[in-house]
Amino acid sequence: MWKLNDKNGVKFYTISSFEDTGLVRHGFSTREGGVSKGCYASMNLRFHCDDDRANVLKNYEIISNALGIDHTRLVLSHQTHGDIIHTASENDLGNGVVRENAFESVDALITDKANIPLVTLYADCTPVFFLDPVRRVIALAHSGWRGTVQRISAKVVRKMAAEYGSNPSDILTAIGPSIQCESFEVGDEVAEIFIREFGADTAVKYGDKYHVDMQKAIRIQLENEGVKSVNDCGIDTYENSGFLFSHRKTNGKRGNMGAFLELI
Repeated sequence: MWKLNDKNGVKFYTISSFEDTGLVRHGFSTREGGVSKGCYASMNLRFHCDDDRANVLKNYEIISNALGIDHTRLVLSHQTHGDIIHTASENDLGNGVVRENAFESVDALITDKANIPLVTLYADCTPVFFLDPVRRVIALAHSGWRGTVQRISAKVVRKMAAEYGSNPSDILTAIGPSIQCESFEVGDEVAEIFIREFGADTAVKYGDKYHVDMQKAIRIQLENEGVKSVNDCGIDTYENSGFLFSHRKTNGKRGNMGAFLELI
């Protein structure tokens, strides 16, 4: 179950199964509670756009405070729609937020170290949260359609098993707000890839146009790896673009939301 929280006007989602462990601080931001203006209003976490950098930094501070996280320690991904998984350590603290992003390409972050807050960014692509409460390992994966086809979520599970001894059946996973099948129209060539890789029910025709179900494709790969707990929020960023940033709905005139996850 996903829960919408409001802390002094800062609205963010949390995952009940993750909260119940008492092992992590976490959340998924919305558009509300920040200081940015215009198409970035208001909780924009996107650097390298027309928004003022000072506003973005302030937004990171605000959302981090709401989550109980130190924003100066955040480790930010560098997303290229690939399948690179970076193991975050103390050497990465502050990466991409209070200092320049040193990563060339990182679409997933993983760690078994406490007090290393991981951050990945979104505006339609699918956030996937991972928590092994037995081995005390966390990860975040940015899974756009290319990352989904590259099975980035499955690769995170395999890395958790290979490097930390995780049993996939122990791993809690959660699929966050993202563009849903009804809103995600694709060309025939993309639909054919999903049909070939994940089965016919991951590409559905609405009229004469294909729509892809990325969440179902992600669930399939997680379950194929032996994951038992997949908590899909079912929230559509496209249909809720006033509350959540949507790249497709706004033709790219938007900010970014963030997925945050930290072991205590």
